[in-house]
Amino acid sequence: TYVGAALYKNQGKHIHYGFDGNICLLGQKLGEFQVNGHMDAGFRLGKDSMTLAANAYIKNETPDYYLQHYRSNHYQWNNDFKKEGETRFNVSFTVPDHGIEVGFWQSVLRNKIYYGADCRPVQHDGAVSVTSIYLQKNFNLKGVHLDHRVLVQLTSNRHVVPLPLVSTFLSYYYEFWVKRDVLRVQVGLDGRFNTAYYAPGYNPALSAFYNQREVKIGNYPYIDAFISAKWKRMRILLKVQHLNMNLFGNGEYFQVARYP
Repeated sequence: TYVGAALYKNQGKHIHYGFDGNICLLGQKLGEFQVNGHMDAGFRLGKDSMTLAANAYIKNETPDYYLQHYRSNHYQWNNDFKKEGETRFNVSFTVPDHGIEVGFWQSVLRNKIYYGADCRPVQHDGAVSVTSIYLQKNFNLKGVHLDHRVLVQLTSNRHVVPLPLVSTFLSYYYEFWVKRDVLRVQVGLDGRFNTAYYAPGYNPALSAFYNQREVKIGNYPYIDAFISAKWKRMRILLKVQHLNMNLFGNGEYFQVARYP
């Protein structure tokens, strides 16, 4: 049984905001709560329109039942985990006419539960800080699109929350009309890359990802070739994934440790 409230302002051209929250008063999840807030402001500088947006939330959640109690052919446990908490704030600034977006978010995780190297759930006693900064810049010149996105992530405890330091996404394509207002086509390449880190392993017996410290994954570029078309109301996509197989890179093309 929850009780909650919300307040929103969605009308108007320039400023919008909203706040909502709820708390559990009865039941197994007694004391669980979440409070959310967001605000965005649109304005113009010269001929350019810009948007500044901010979001924040704080929550305290009851651990999933199967993290507390589990029994199978291969694993069994009975835990008494405390509630998990998270406080997060993020802000973004966009200039659509120039294809620019810059963002920052800060998250503090309390009593984080994760699967350890032995594939059993464990709870970290304390807080873990995660900081992320991203930049997106897109270029468009007579149908040629060059889209770029770079993300930097910092974690105060990589044993609990493993993350690559840098991740990038590139998309280069040419967009044109085959028949105006009937068939529009994109032809190009997508590329992804992240620095090496102790990527999660996967346990098929639990259908769960776990934190491992045996092998690093990353420093490998993925390149996909694609043809995308919009024919009236139908969309068509043809893609060749991992186009660069055996061409270059360190061969660490798995994204999960030792699991295809």
